[in-house]
Amino acid sequence: MLTLINLQDEDSYPFQDGLPPGYRSLIFHGARALSIQTKFGMVVLQEFRQADFTILLGVYKFLHMIRCILRPQEFSTGSYLAIKNNFKCSIERIGLIRVKEGHFNFFKNNKENIETEFRAGKEYQMLEIYCSDEMVAKILHYFPRLAEQFKKTKSHHSFQLLLHNRFAGDKVLSLVNDILNSPFNASINKIYFEYKVREYLLLLMAESSNKEEPKFFLSREEKDRLEELAVRLQQNPNGKFPITPLAREMGMNEIKLKLGFKQIFGKGIFKYHLDQRMKEAHRLLKDSGLPVKNIASMVGYEMVTSFITRFREYYGYPPSQIQKK
Repeated sequence: MLTLINLQDEDSYPFQDGLPPGYRSLIFHGARALSIQTKFGMVVLQEFRQADFTILLGVYKFLHMIRCILRPQEFSTGSYLAIKNNFKCSIERIGLIRVKEGHFNFFKNNKENIETEFRAGKEYQMLEIYCSDEMVAKILHYFPRLAEQFKKTKSHHSFQLLLHNRFAGDKVLSLVNDILNSPFNASINKIYFEYKVREYLLLLMAESSNKEEPKFFLSREEKDRLEELAVRLQQNPNGKFPITPLAREMGMNEIKLKLGFKQIFGKGIFKYHLDQRMKEAHRLLKDSGLPVKNIASMVGYEMVTSFITRFREYYGYPPSQIQKK
């Protein structure tokens, strides 16, 4: 990708060699750096090219919401992994692609431009690895289900391999760290990166073939924190627990917090809290004699209509049925 086209003014901006002045974000050691700095913000692409693969780390940060077009790579088959923040882009014949932080997918792009949207003030980090069809085929051979999905698509069309983006898992993220922080010189990197790219593809395909949710290693301290969170959810049916500040408070990333909680308690944070709210609402309706409006407020609903709808969905009957009894 050598040209960025800003759709707001339709100007094209050529990439310059090297990192921009004052750059303080991710650095891909051993890669060639290309960058653009304009009045809109910054784009930094750090890439390592070989005969069979290209590794590309993209870092994007803009002062205003912006949509831009990025030119495709020479290899048609690739994978993308959102390292930081959620991405939204569009590729002709594939359509809109949304990928959450820590998730990945495979795609085949038949030279269509990639139109991407970036929100103001956020820094986006995306790792893309493009491979020759031969390299992909050698690994894909061991995953018949994925190979069958490749065969179902027409070779001249662009497509996204997996119906849903998949969570990368700790092993993949650790491998990404190894790739971006190579300790070797340029000549050894040629061998090192080829080995790492094959291992990376293997892990992504194994994760794609795994129908179960990823399992995390949780330290005793992390388990204690999650158990304390469960108690808070039980004791505060009217509380608000937004994931982003909660993850920051607990010293975990959002993905590990959500899936780690589900791993211990068998359900997600939202569902667990909903259970507590509905149980408390049921108890209050049965024993307190308070009006529905008051009870709705006591379990965290500002609008009584929202509470009645949720209660009916949860129990299969409205709150008034309990009060009549």
